[in-house]
Amino acid sequence: MTGSPISPRLLKGAIVGFDIANPLASIAIFQYNPDTLTRTLQAQTSGSETGSRSEPQRLKGPPVENIRLDIEIDAADQLASGDPLAETLGIYPQLAALECYSTRRC
Repeated sequence: MTGSPISPRLLKGAIVGFDIANPLASIAIFQYNPDTLTRTLQAQTSGSETGSRSEPQRLKGPPVENIRLDIEIDAADQLASGDPLAETLGIYPQLAALECYSTRRC
């Protein structure tokens, strides 16, 4: 952050992923917090979807979790400070980290 009186105050956001098989955390850092963040859970039921009211609902596994967020990614600040990684790769590292989280293939 520069010492200019007109520079904005940055509030950084990040997604941190933990994996039991890989003890190092994967981190994707954003310049600003996401505009929206939504988490939904959907139960995995077994048997027919209609089901009978006389039978209790049976679950076949943990719920399916979906996380949706709207973020804005740009490399303007890194380019202004002369970051060589941003000059050569742009926003590719941030996009690769997000793809890793979404596909779970890191």
